[in-house]
Amino acid sequence: MIVKEKDVCKECEAICCRNLAVPITKPKNIAEIDDLRWKLHFDTVKVYIKSRRWYLLIKGKCMYLSDTNLCKIYERRPEVCRDHKSDSCEMTGQWYDKMISSPEELDAYIKQKRKR
Repeated sequence: MIVKEKDVCKECEAICCRNLAVPITKPKNIAEIDDLRWKLHFDTVKVYIKSRRWYLLIKGKCMYLSDTNLCKIYERRPEVCRDHKSDSCEMTGQWYDKMISSPEELDAYIKQKRKR
Protein backbone atom coordinates (compact mmCIF):
# COMPACT_ATOMS: atom_id res chain seq x y z
CA MET A 1 0.00 0.00 0.00
CA ILE A 2 1.41 3.36 -1.00
CA VAL A 3 0.80 6.12 1.54
CA LYS A 4 0.58 9.59 0.08
CA GLU A 5 2.39 12.38 1.88
CA LYS A 6 -0.86 14.34 1.99
CA ASP A 7 -2.47 11.46 3.93
CA VAL A 8 0.40 11.31 6.46
CA CYS A 9 0.03 15.03 7.09
CA LYS A 10 -3.61 14.61 8.15
CA GLU A 11 -2.37 13.17 11.47
CA CYS A 12 0.18 15.95 11.90
CA GLU A 13 0.11 19.07 14.06
CA ALA A 14 1.76 20.98 11.19
CA ILE A 15 4.91 22.01 13.01
CA CYS A 16 6.56 22.72 9.66
CA CYS A 17 3.81 25.26 8.94
CA ARG A 18 4.15 26.89 12.36
CA ASN A 19 7.91 27.39 12.42
CA LEU A 20 10.00 29.39 9.99
CA ALA A 21 13.55 28.03 10.00
CA VAL A 22 16.07 30.37 8.41
CA PRO A 23 19.70 29.25 7.93
CA ILE A 24 22.20 31.59 9.60
CA THR A 25 25.95 31.56 9.94
CA LYS A 26 27.49 30.47 13.19
CA PRO A 27 28.34 33.62 15.18
CA LYS A 28 32.08 34.21 14.95
CA ASN A 29 32.72 37.39 16.92
CA ILE A 30 31.34 39.44 19.79
CA ALA A 31 29.16 41.62 17.53
CA GLU A 32 27.52 38.58 15.88
CA ILE A 33 26.95 36.91 19.25
CA ASP A 34 25.44 40.13 20.61
CA ASP A 35 23.14 40.39 17.57
CA LEU A 36 21.96 36.81 18.02
CA ARG A 37 21.54 37.38 21.76
CA TRP A 38 19.29 40.36 20.97
CA LYS A 39 17.12 38.26 18.61
CA LEU A 40 16.64 35.72 21.40
CA HIS A 41 14.96 38.40 23.53
CA PHE A 42 11.83 37.85 21.44
CA ASP A 43 9.54 35.07 22.64
CA THR A 44 8.85 33.95 19.07
CA VAL A 45 12.54 33.40 18.24
CA LYS A 46 14.86 30.49 19.01
CA VAL A 47 18.07 29.20 17.50
CA TYR A 48 18.77 25.58 16.73
CA ILE A 49 21.79 23.67 15.50
CA LYS A 50 21.49 20.59 13.31
CA SER A 51 24.52 18.81 11.87
CA ARG A 52 26.71 21.82 12.76
CA ARG A 53 24.43 24.18 10.79
CA TRP A 54 22.77 27.07 12.60
CA TYR A 55 19.15 28.18 12.08
CA LEU A 56 16.98 30.99 13.34
CA LEU A 57 13.60 29.56 14.29
CA ILE A 58 10.72 32.00 14.19
CA LYS A 59 7.39 30.88 15.61
CA GLY A 60 4.35 31.77 13.57
CA LYS A 61 1.66 30.20 11.45
CA CYS A 62 1.50 30.02 7.70
CA MET A 63 -1.44 32.04 6.46
CA TYR A 64 -2.50 29.08 4.30
CA LEU A 65 -2.70 26.55 7.13
CA SER A 66 -6.31 25.53 7.77
CA ASP A 67 -7.90 24.95 11.17
CA THR A 68 -7.58 21.21 10.45
CA ASN A 69 -3.79 21.57 9.89
CA LEU A 70 -3.99 21.09 6.13
CA CYS A 71 -2.59 23.36 3.45
CA LYS A 72 -5.24 25.48 1.76
CA ILE A 73 -3.05 25.84 -1.35
CA TYR A 74 -1.59 22.32 -1.38
CA GLU A 75 -1.63 21.92 -5.18
CA ARG A 76 0.19 25.22 -5.72
CA ARG A 77 2.29 25.39 -2.54
CA PRO A 78 5.86 26.79 -2.76
CA GLU A 79 8.77 24.58 -3.72
CA VAL A 80 10.24 24.72 -0.20
CA CYS A 81 7.03 23.12 1.07
CA ARG A 82 7.11 20.49 -1.68
CA ASP A 83 10.70 19.61 -0.76
CA HIS A 84 9.81 19.02 2.90
CA LYS A 85 9.13 15.29 3.15
CA SER A 86 7.34 13.41 5.91
CA ASP A 87 10.32 11.09 6.46
CA SER A 88 12.40 14.09 7.59
CA CYS A 89 9.53 15.78 9.39
CA GLU A 90 9.76 17.44 12.78
CA MET A 91 7.11 14.98 14.02
CA THR A 92 9.22 11.88 13.27
CA GLY A 93 11.96 12.51 15.82
CA GLN A 94 14.40 15.04 17.14
CA TRP A 95 15.05 17.46 14.30
CA TYR A 96 17.82 19.42 16.01
CA ASP A 97 21.01 18.68 17.91
CA LYS A 98 20.79 21.75 20.16
CA MET A 99 17.94 24.19 20.80
CA ILE A 100 18.75 27.63 22.25
CA SER A 101 15.78 29.54 23.64
CA SER A 102 17.27 32.50 25.50
CA PRO A 103 20.29 34.81 25.58
CA GLU A 104 21.48 32.98 28.71
CA GLU A 105 21.34 29.61 26.96
CA LEU A 106 23.34 31.06 24.06
CA ASP A 107 25.99 32.38 26.46
CA ALA A 108 26.18 29.01 28.25
CA TYR A 109 26.47 27.13 24.95
CA ILE A 110 29.27 29.39 23.68
CA LYS A 111 31.10 29.17 27.03
CA GLN A 112 30.84 25.37 26.98
CA LYS A 113 32.18 25.21 23.41
CA ARG A 114 35.12 27.48 24.26
CA LYS A 115 36.15 25.15 27.08
CA ARG A 116 36.59 22.29 24.64
